[in-house]
Amino acid sequence: MKVFLLMIACFVPMVALADGEAEYKYREGIMNSAKGHISSMGAILKGQVHMDNLQIHADGMVDVAGIMPDVFPAGSQTAKSEALDAVWDDAAAFKEAMDKFVSASNGMAAAAKTGEMGEIGPAIQALGGSCKGCHDDFRQEH
Repeated sequence: MKVFLLMIACFVPMVALADGEAEYKYREGIMNSAKGHISSMGAILKGQVHMDNLQIHADGMVDVAGIMPDVFPAGSQTAKSEALDAVWDDAAAFKEAMDKFVSASNGMAAAAKTGEMGEIGPAIQALGGSCKGCHDDFRQEH
């Protein structure tokens, strides 16, 4: 019986680590998706190319933003993660930052629908600002 309990005790931390690693890898993919959408929107707007794809990327960012608040569960901090402990230690401030990101993403999608640069410009700036604000407070620089 003692051997069995010892085996379980050794296995449980490995399962927790595996779950944290899996959560981190998923979060990394979500972050790369957000980066891809915002980079593409920036390239579209700066170069005035593929304007017909702006809405696709804006809507994609809304989708990514909708799940972003859920990709930081407790126990998902790993040595590779750039997330600061503040994500979990100051959950209220992190939620506020995520809410700003979701709102800015929705604002960008709405602005893109208008096709009016007078609305799109401020919306993309607000979206970029929401990304920067979260990264400044909740992401370590490498």
